[in-house]
Amino acid sequence: MTPEEMAAAADPTILGNYLAELPEQPHHHGTLTSVREDDFRGHHIVIKTTYEITVDGAPLTAPIIVSNDGQVHSHALPTYEFLSATDTIRALIENFPDDFPGGDRPGGNGNGGHPDHHGHETDHERSV
Repeated sequence: MTPEEMAAAADPTILGNYLAELPEQPHHHGTLTSVREDDFRGHHIVIKTTYEITVDGAPLTAPIIVSNDGQVHSHALPTYEFLSATDTIRALIENFPDDFPGGDRPGGNGNGGHPDHHGHETDHERSV
């Protein structure tokens, strides 16, 4: 793609029309399945990981994806990668608090008001 074509494609009107014509992505409810595939020494490997994620009893609707190297990410936070699904859910709650009513607001320790007895800290917490 030439710089001119890229500039034209990035025009807000053209880009907006393009995005408006895309099919709506399905919203996931209940269990989420991540499928990873790899070929190794003539063998085809398929790993299906199924997550049933709830927050405060409500099913999480954000898609969670696990890459072949084990990194976890969500389309809701496209520039983040996490080492665990728990860290991913914590970041979703932190970045979209209005989608998760109740609970502690910013400044809490993310443990529902309970002290952290384990001394564990996520990579995300260390970077904040």
